[in-house]
Amino acid sequence: MKIVIPFEVVALGEENSYHLLVSGKLNGKPCDLLIDTGASQTVFDMALIPELPKKDQPEIQSSGIIAGEMMTSFGIVNRFKMGELKLKDWRVVLMDMNHINDIYQRFSPKRISGLIGSDFLLRYKAVINYKKRHLVLRS
Repeated sequence: MKIVIPFEVVALGEENSYHLLVSGKLNGKPCDLLIDTGASQTVFDMALIPELPKKDQPEIQSSGIIAGEMMTSFGIVNRFKMGELKLKDWRVVLMDMNHINDIYQRFSPKRISGLIGSDFLLRYKAVINYKKRHLVLRS
């Protein structure tokens, strides 16, 4: 099944610096997510999803747009919807996204709930169509 999801281009203030933002629903609530082809895994803000008990978590190391390693954990998204794609009981990586949202407050009133990473993009055979400004997924 082909799923087409529109995205918004957010200019970051610097010349030729942009991010792609998609909307979805996280446990029934609207959310905004960055498409991050450089992220190996999809992550969500740990303030939005309960953390799994430590005994249920494998060790994970993460680094990203801030210097050094980041504290991460795992959680379960009970319900996630993006376009016609619907996922239940999806195990995801969680991290504190305050640093990302601090940056975004300067450019957009939207709060970033997560990053759509390469794991998700590969799984759903994603194609980013910049001309039409939509993300195509295949399930």
